[in-house]
This record gives sequence, C-alpha cells and structure tokens, in this order.
Amino acid sequence: MFKCSKQEKIWIIFSIFLITVIFLLPQNSQASSLTTLSDKISRQAPLVAANHEIKFTTPSGIGDSGQYLRIIFDSGFNLAAINYTDIDLFHGPVSGLETEESLTGVTNLNSWGVNVSGGHIDFNHPLNNANGDIAPNDKVIVRLGLNASGASHQIINPATIGSKIITLSGNYGDSGKLAVAIFTDQIGVGGKTLHAPPNAVILNNPDNITIDSMDLSWSTNIDVDFDKYELYIGDNPGVTNLTGILIFTTTDHLLTYTTASSLASSRQYYFVLYVYNTEALFTLSNEVNAITLGGGVHIPPRPAMPTLDARLCPIFLSTTNLSGTKPLGTEIFINGSNENVNYPTLVTWEKLVNLILGNNLFLIFARDNYGQNSDVLNATVVRCEVGDTNCNGIVDDFDLAGLAYHWNTNWCYADFNEDGVVDDFDLSGLAAHWDGVY
Repeated sequence: MFKCSKQEKIWIIFSIFLITVIFLLPQNSQASSLTTLSDKISRQAPLVAANHEIKFTTPSGIGDSGQYLRIIFDSGFNLAAINYTDIDLFHGPVSGLETEESLTGVTNLNSWGVNVSGGHIDFNHPLNNANGDIAPNDKVIVRLGLNASGASHQIINPATIGSKIITLSGNYGDSGKLAVAIFTDQIGVGGKTLHAPPNAVILNNPDNITIDSMDLSWSTNIDVDFDKYELYIGDNPGVTNLTGILIFTTTDHLLTYTTASSLASSRQYYFVLYVYNTEALFTLSNEVNAITLGGGVHIPPRPAMPTLDARLCPIFLSTTNLSGTKPLGTEIFINGSNENVNYPTLVTWEKLVNLILGNNLFLIFARDNYGQNSDVLNATVVRCEVGDTNCNGIVDDFDLAGLAYHWNTNWCYADFNEDGVVDDFDLSGLAAHWDGVY
C-alpha cells in the first residue's frame, strides 16, 4: 500500500485547497457580495423552534418593482409554520433599524410581498417604484420568529448537528452566504448512566424558614434512567438514609421542591437528597442545614438563576471564557466551586474554563449572603476538533471546502485559533488533523 510522509501529506492537502479556492472564486465579476453577514439564532439544538435575526449590508440596494431578495435555508430547516406575520424587515444607513417596511402576503403598490415556499423566503419590492426602496449600502435586518412584532410561529432547526448554510440572493445584483451551527445548546440533555451511579443534584440551602417549617429545593436530575428522589432529615451532621428520616420522595424528576414541616422551633436540622436510577444505584447531594426561627428573623427569598451568554460560534480551543449575568449581591458557583470567578460589574460574572472534546456540562448557580442558592443553570458547552468546521466528528473535504470558500475572512467556523481571520495557520491546523475522527 502506498504511504507518504507527513510533509507530503500536507502538500497534497494544500494542493487540494488551492484547487478548491479556484473553483469557489466568484465567476460573475458584475455581482456584488453582501457584507457583514450574520444570523443570531435563539436556539441551536436539533429539532427545536428558534428565532433568527439575519443582518447584512447590500452594496447595490433593492429599489425597483420586480426586484426581490431571497433567503434560502439549508436542507433540514422547517419553515412550514411561518408566514409574513412572523417576519419583520428593517433597513437603514446606520443601525439598520431606521425604517420598517410593511409586509403582506401579496405584493401591492405600497408593501413588500413575502412568500414562504419550501426552504426559502422571497421578499418582493412594492409595485410602486417610489415606495419601499432599500438604498445602496443600507444595513438590512430580517427578524424571523417570535422576535418579530406580533409573531406566533418559529422556524424548526434541522435534525442533524453541524454547520448549516443560509444563502442570500435575488435579482438585484448582490449575494452572500453565512453559516449557523446546530448542536446541543444551553439546555442540558442527560445521558443514560448504564452500570454507573446517577448524576448528583445540588441541594439548595433551606429558605422561607419559620418557627416550625422550612422549604427545600434542588436542581433537576436529567438522566434518562432517573427513578426517584429521596430527601432525608437529621439532627446531626452527616445525615444518610440510614441515620436520617425520610420526609419526601417522588418519581417525578421535575418535582424539585418540598416543605419540611412539624419541626421544633430554634432547632438545627440537616438535610441530604438521594437520587436513584432504574438500576437502584444512588448518589448523594451536598448536605445543607438551617435553624428554625425562635421569632423575629426574616430570611429573604432565594436569588434568581444566573444567565450564561450565548455563543454563536463553535469552540476549538481547550479553554474558553464563560460569562453571564447574576443577581445583585451574589457570587457564582460553577460545578460546586466559586474559585477564579471574576466579576467585571456588580451584576456580571466570567470565568476561564477548561474543555474536553465533545460536550462539557457546567452546573451554574448564584449564592446570596444568607447562603441561599438559586436554581441551577444546566449549560452544555461543545468543543469541536481543530479542522472540523461543521462539528460532525471528522475532519474531511467538506471542512476543507468551507475553509477555502471563507479564506481571509473572519468566518468563525474555520478560525480555529480564534485570531479573527481564516489564514494559513488555520489551514495548517486542519492539515494536522486531516481525516481524524473523534
């Protein structure tokens, strides 16, 4: 079998890259390319409904009756539920929000006609040339879904993960393409813990404490083989299902709160929560404790759940910066630790975290000065291999074609070192992982 050295392999890949670039170069010198293309998508998980906010700048503009803008979604997107009432069209020279156009299902003298057919949407210029013009170099904003005024439907994401292409074209002279990533987003999805204990939950400190009761709550277990919760109470630290008293159990994994009642006043109680799976294996939560009131002490409500800033681009590096917002007067815990969390403002947080290839689960909650925890945010952060632009688990010719098409741009799906430009460093990274499966 023929074998080649690593240096020869890189030269072969580079030659393929040059050929790909030649074939992907625009062939119509009279057409203009749309600039500053982007799509802010509200959810990136497969088969979920999502809003889109597509932005671009048109060098030519759309100013005559009979001209139209077409947005073509990659195969797998389901546009069947939406119509012109679920869409907003804005444009203008500065922000792109200066002018909002009137949209209808059928083009008329004053309004743009919107036609949704299969996987594409056509925006047709009003029949009166004096109305609805998008000027050359205008910024254009198209909102699709519940982010549009008065909307009631959204676009359904494809069933498969990876990089999906959205093409913008028409008969007005400009065109362009952008990519969106479909992957498991910030709504965590549990896996089956076969022959292994279930994932633990975080038991929050008791709140709404009175002289004879207190409320307990905990994070949600998202394992598919979840069986039940069991909450135990004791008078001493180190409470277990052997030393404590069972005060609550449920087989509903979404039922994550209860009230411990009939307690003595001015007494300290300890709690622990057990999670069982269908194999009768269990895992303990952290232990919490509180003292019932003897009178006059007020405990405020638990803090609200923190947020995590969305990231539209895939992550290729072994570290990334997580950031978000938090309630005033709280600190952030990530996977049970508050170490190395920074607070740029009183209501924001950030932390540099390490990532492995694939899914990385982070449990994030806020804790106030009374020791009360917020609900837990389950965040799944996906790291893809360097070179895998569509995050499908293999570095192949599809990734090379994507890199070649976006050469010397800021296309984040091929900017593997995240330096803001697709260049020879990114090509070298792709070559080093060529044909790698992970």
